[in-house]
Amino acid sequence: MRKKICMKKSFGIFFIMTILIFCINISFSQDYPKSPVQIVIPFGPGGLTDIFWRSISEYIGQNIKGTIVLVNKPGGGGVVGTSFALNSKPDGYTLFSANSDPLSMSPVFTPNVPYHPDKDVTYIAKLTTFAFTFSVRSDSQFKSLEEVVEFAKTNPKKLKCSVMGIGSTPHIILELFNRDAKVAITPIPFDSGGEAVTNLLGGHTDLCITSLSSIKSQFLAKKVRILAFISPKRLKEHPDIPTFAEKGYKKASIATDVGLAGPKGLSSSIVNKWYEALEKTLKDPKVVEIIDKLGGVVIDFKSGDEYKKQLLTNMEMFKEIVPTLPFKK
Repeated sequence: MRKKICMKKSFGIFFIMTILIFCINISFSQDYPKSPVQIVIPFGPGGLTDIFWRSISEYIGQNIKGTIVLVNKPGGGGVVGTSFALNSKPDGYTLFSANSDPLSMSPVFTPNVPYHPDKDVTYIAKLTTFAFTFSVRSDSQFKSLEEVVEFAKTNPKKLKCSVMGIGSTPHIILELFNRDAKVAITPIPFDSGGEAVTNLLGGHTDLCITSLSSIKSQFLAKKVRILAFISPKRLKEHPDIPTFAEKGYKKASIATDVGLAGPKGLSSSIVNKWYEALEKTLKDPKVVEIIDKLGGVVIDFKSGDEYKKQLLTNMEMFKEIVPTLPFKK
């Protein structure tokens, strides 16, 4: 009899505690955010990830009813900024741009990265997918992708290509292109797409793989020539420019994704509040127009769970690809 009474009391206490925690979470969610929320961008200024967030952060702030502060922390192909955010308190005041590079590629290239994409991240949502460009300066001798391949075959390792960090999507693209085209173009890594473009224009590299938005102004000013888009199909804005896929380099046609995430332990109430704010933001016609103007950016909104599953699936794919590539981290 005493045992039954104790069990009833224990259940009652557990029930009360559960209700209290639930009420506290609701109250916290209603008050959140009380102060500015820092979103860490794990790449330098000028790249597509940076441009994307800065283009829509004002609208996100309006929908989350708070102030958004964007902080660039480049390095290690996105690992430095991602690590910083994941080591922050899970209180919702430090989140980060969850890019596929540091979350599905870097853990394969560098097994000792200080986090695990499966266990240490609270995924909020996936926002977009980016397409990349394969470009040269306008005064370059190369007028087509075929000309680059022909030259590279007879001049191994002579051509240099700007990419964004060892283990980044542009780097993987170049290495897969090298393998499939049977050439040896040397990757030159930089912290951002902006730096990659600057070094192409300065003559420090011959080629550049970067996002369309990072190079678009130089393209419109006719300072660079886009030889191909790294996309499954041609972009409607530039129907005359071919793609890697149609030229026979389908394995090198890898896109990159951007989402929002936080450290392990972020409460479901905060996750839900951000999810709703982001969904509302990406449905805003003004935001859709802004993203369309960036070029090569596709709204691809998914839940945090869906994005996590996608990233982990891609990571398994990269585990098969990386050992076959002719380089080491």
